[in-house]
Amino acid sequence: MRLEIDSYEIKDLKEGPKTCVENGVLYVNKKELEELILQDANIEKVDIQLVYPGDKTRILNVQDVIQPRAKVEGQDFPGWLGKIKIAGSGKTLSLDGTYVINSNASTNRIESGLLDMDGPMRKLSPYANTPNVVVASYAVAGTEERAFEDSVKCAGFKAAAYLANAAKGLAPDKTEVFDMDMYKNKKEGLPRIGYIFQCYSPQFDYLAVSDKIFYGRALTGTLPLVIHPNEILDGGVMGWNALKAIDSVSYQNNAIIKELYKHDGVDLNFGGVILVSANTDADNRDRNCQIVADLAKNVLNLDGVIISKILGGMPHIDISSMGVACENAGVKTCVHTTPLTAVGTLGDTILFNDECLTAIVTSSSPFERTVINFKAEKFIGGTAETKLYSSEMKLQLAGDERINIEQYLTAGVHDHTGGRKVQTLEY
Repeated sequence: MRLEIDSYEIKDLKEGPKTCVENGVLYVNKKELEELILQDANIEKVDIQLVYPGDKTRILNVQDVIQPRAKVEGQDFPGWLGKIKIAGSGKTLSLDGTYVINSNASTNRIESGLLDMDGPMRKLSPYANTPNVVVASYAVAGTEERAFEDSVKCAGFKAAAYLANAAKGLAPDKTEVFDMDMYKNKKEGLPRIGYIFQCYSPQFDYLAVSDKIFYGRALTGTLPLVIHPNEILDGGVMGWNALKAIDSVSYQNNAIIKELYKHDGVDLNFGGVILVSANTDADNRDRNCQIVADLAKNVLNLDGVIISKILGGMPHIDISSMGVACENAGVKTCVHTTPLTAVGTLGDTILFNDECLTAIVTSSSPFERTVINFKAEKFIGGTAETKLYSSEMKLQLAGDERINIEQYLTAGVHDHTGGRKVQTLEY
């Protein structure tokens, strides 16, 4: 499977009569984009705003962040915007340096994402340092809540494809090629290394319904799947309906997959991806662990695997158990994990211990608390009176100058695949 991603560097963002890219400037016809999104009968109103680094703007109820991408030929975001078509091949247009910030302005969720375009977020989040297109959708009265969340999700994908298509016909600034036959080694004698990507956990299911993240369907209850890594990079797997220390940009640019591609044929052979969802009960966990180990050893013929987790404690146990199962099957394992608490030692956060798990990589701590001292003058996706989540159950409003927030609710600060600069250090 061969995927080419043509990237276009966006240096500035402006409103214009025609959506196009000229000399690194993305011009956006907001009215045309609004009409496209309002084709969804669940969306009564959409507020489209262009925001810039240094703006005294606070974006509320952030559901997702998406990199603008579109297929030259084929289906954009298959399963969400159109019929199912396997992603991962052909040519894809991608805009770098700008993002779609997708906001569910009608959400009733207690925990909801936030992004400031100035203040402390400038040091923490890459999205506070780029000009972005904010799409804040409002529900038609009486719309079922989860159905509206899916509509908001699709609104973001529509905006992402619409903006990326503005670069069609232009010469790209950069082209990345991802070309791999999972069952053929590029260089004999090198170890075959695969990736077990735990991309969802049902423990956070809102209203007891899982988010659709895999070609427009939920993964909860699905047995482990062997997929091509290009499918993830090309929109086959996208973000949740809420920020949980990861977003669609992190899926579209999965850092572990890209790193394995860099080493493919150099000091390892990249042997493919096993996609899994976390489990909430022991029986399904044991079943999935055994299946994962069998797929790694006997289907993909892997010598080693990297396992990454999603937010939560149950996912923590899952990846540890999968690691043990793989080691017992003769597949060497590296567990890429995150601490579950912002206090104590790294050892306090392990939850699981086995002598065979000797390679553990710890990245950032999504439950780290940050005090944001920033007086916003403009609010998108909410108002100054919008309530913000506090784990201490203290009343916080979006208009407060001082916000105490756990970092997993801040857009762009964390990425469970290791694609962010924030890291955990033990003193």
